[in-house]
Amino acid sequence: MWFFIDNFGYREYSSVSHIKPRQGVLSMQRTYGSLTEAAIGVLMRDVVSRLADHVQRKRFSFKAKHKGIKDDGKIDWVTDIDVQVQGVMKRLLLERFPTFGIIAEEGGLSIPAKKPTETLRFTGDPIDGTRAFVHYHSGGISVMLALMDGDHVIAVCIEDVMTKEVYYFRPGSKKTHHLSPNNKPRLLNKIPRNLPLIDQYVLIRDPVEEHDEVTRRLLQLRPHPLFKKHHTAEGSIGLSMARLWKGEVGAAILRPGKQTPWDTCPVIGLANRLGFRFLAITPVSLSDSTPALIFQTMKTVQHTYRTGTDMLVIHENHLPELAAWCASEGLRIES
Repeated sequence: MWFFIDNFGYREYSSVSHIKPRQGVLSMQRTYGSLTEAAIGVLMRDVVSRLADHVQRKRFSFKAKHKGIKDDGKIDWVTDIDVQVQGVMKRLLLERFPTFGIIAEEGGLSIPAKKPTETLRFTGDPIDGTRAFVHYHSGGISVMLALMDGDHVIAVCIEDVMTKEVYYFRPGSKKTHHLSPNNKPRLLNKIPRNLPLIDQYVLIRDPVEEHDEVTRRLLQLRPHPLFKKHHTAEGSIGLSMARLWKGEVGAAILRPGKQTPWDTCPVIGLANRLGFRFLAITPVSLSDSTPALIFQTMKTVQHTYRTGTDMLVIHENHLPELAAWCASEGLRIES
């Protein structure tokens, strides 16, 4: 018997096949000062659009420096444009949401919220994909903004700096939007999720050989593949995950390491809303018996934390297929 945690407490299921898609959760009745839920959505999109325009204008005129080394051993870059855009973000948010708090990356920005919206705080990443920005890539650069009510994500807006595509939901609505300048808007929560995994790619962000043995088994092409092939993505974590939300790939595998609120809150908030599940891939070195995939309730919190294992992100519609494959490969799935 498995138990899964959702926003309403514990639910019991006798097998994976009994899991039903979880609908987007509406925000609880609360006040937002003088703003309506719809107004918050419009203003968030306006802020993110302005920031994305600013980043695009500056993509060939910036100064970059090393900020440190990331967990994957690659250079952690920061540019003067990161700092500039964060300053613009701070000003725009305080003008539009004067009592909301703000957390952002550069300089450890942390502005507390004020009454009557003391539980509301934005997390912002002025340039998600700074490495792609520094190397003049023509993609993989985004602006991400999430609105938190305590530790719950109630609104997200992510904009692709180059294509101007937007991934967005607002408080009080079940709709999750994919907006594109030259195309009809799509509802991400209406995209079919029934194509078999064997006919889909799995997205990774590091070379296969850098992953643990159990993850490599998930990525294997023979003798019993789970996925068609894998694709390696770089740049913005938000835009990498957008490929999953749009249905371009069937799953994603994320590496362990430091998890910051400006990266995790928009990504996890949107993934949870669309019915995706996170499973920790237990390395052989940590397994006292059969290696397992363990369901995780990923944190959307206002502080940095660390994860210790690879994480498989997959839609709940594919859980029966995943369970059958794991059984054939001698792997366990646990809650």
